[in-house]
Amino acid sequence: MRRVSTELKVGVFALVVLLILSYMTFKVSGKEWLRREGYTVYVYFSNISGLDEKTKVKVAGVDAGVIDKIILEGNRVKLRLRIFPEIRLYSDAVASIKTSGLLGDKYLDIKPGTGEAKIAEGGMIRNVHEPMDIDDMIYRLASVSDSFQRLTSNINDVLGTEETKQALRETANNLATLTENLNTAVTVNDKRLKETLDGINRLTASINRLIEDNRGKINDTVSNLREVTAEAPAVVRRLEAASAELKALLEENRPKIARLVDKTDRTMASVQKVAEKIEKGEGTIGKLVTDERLYESVNKAAKGIENTIARIERFRTIISFDGEYLMRTGDGKGYFNLTLMPRPDKYYILGVVDDPLGSVSTTKTFSSVNGVTTYEEEEVVERKIEFTAQFARRFKDSALRIGLMENTIGLGFDQFLMNDRMKVSADIWDFDNEEEGADNPHLKLGLDYYVFKNLFVSAGADNLLNSRWRGVYLGGGIRFEDEDLKYLFGSLPSVSVR
Repeated sequence: MRRVSTELKVGVFALVVLLILSYMTFKVSGKEWLRREGYTVYVYFSNISGLDEKTKVKVAGVDAGVIDKIILEGNRVKLRLRIFPEIRLYSDAVASIKTSGLLGDKYLDIKPGTGEAKIAEGGMIRNVHEPMDIDDMIYRLASVSDSFQRLTSNINDVLGTEETKQALRETANNLATLTENLNTAVTVNDKRLKETLDGINRLTASINRLIEDNRGKINDTVSNLREVTAEAPAVVRRLEAASAELKALLEENRPKIARLVDKTDRTMASVQKVAEKIEKGEGTIGKLVTDERLYESVNKAAKGIENTIARIERFRTIISFDGEYLMRTGDGKGYFNLTLMPRPDKYYILGVVDDPLGSVSTTKTFSSVNGVTTYEEEEVVERKIEFTAQFARRFKDSALRIGLMENTIGLGFDQFLMNDRMKVSADIWDFDNEEEGADNPHLKLGLDYYVFKNLFVSAGADNLLNSRWRGVYLGGGIRFEDEDLKYLFGSLPSVSVR
């Protein structure tokens, strides 16, 4: 194996040292060793004295990019910035030129902002704080110094003479004497002055409160006074005319007025006599006034009328029409129900049902042949209108029903949900199995949901205990309250059963 020569070792060592020195040079100078990726943003300044290409861009003192290019456009300078991809700038970002320390290098500082809209590739930073030009500042300070110098010269010209100085001394002595006299007067009358000022303050505050509390009334009063003042001459003329007419009328009707006063006196005397008789209980009116039993009878009658009116107002009459489509039979079923509700917890349901399933009746036919009597039974299916008459009692959100259901005795249960907007029902009837093909009672489970106040949809399972007709149904209907029927039924006389 060949050994590495000394010249090669020295060359490799020199190359490594050169690379280290290059890296340190770029690191100390702040130049980029490798170009970092980023997105481009533009900003305009009037003066960028101290900034160069590759100058750092910082956000909160942290490197956030570099100045990629400086472009002069007219009297303004356009900077193209390359911002590191992890830095996000927003539409209210602010750019300004700052210096590191007192004598350090300048850099471009950016406050990224907090807005919602982000600055995308090629966007513009609109908000800029222009740097102060040191030369302009020095020129302005020089002009201010010249103005102070001229002012000092003018003051010396005015106050430099001996006569002016003597006048100023006398003025100062007079001011000292006046101040001493005022101090003595204030000290002697301090308590009285404070009391007077306090009284003035309280009076002023009271007047202000009075004016603020009655500002509207004061404005109205002033307006009314203006109107009255404007109309006063015409009112005075009308009053004078009315006074003259009234005087002439009194003179003309003086005898009639005297006779009227005499009749009034006689009428008042008669009224006094009638009042005395009523007070003593004499006559029909006197008995009506003094008899307590009559008062009690009238009071009871009034309470009865009040209770009757209250029952009429409380009575509700609800009418509903709904239909169902039976999936198993492929036929429709219609209902018309009238609900009479004397109280919220008690009501009666009267209805008519058009049922596609007819009721079964048995017909027996007797015949006699050669002295032998035989009979035949025949089942007849009749589809007819059926009736419902139920009594219902509600307990909070639940209700029980019992009575006639489709011409047979039946029971029902309702559960109200969502402030009565939804109702879940269970009904069972036909315990005698009178329906066509029925081996068990008719059991129905259903749900009604009110889409609007008077419109509802329904669905459920029908005839669950009879396999022949068991199936689901869909339907809907309308429901409204008839005020005319309400007052018609409410005005009917009630019959008390005890």
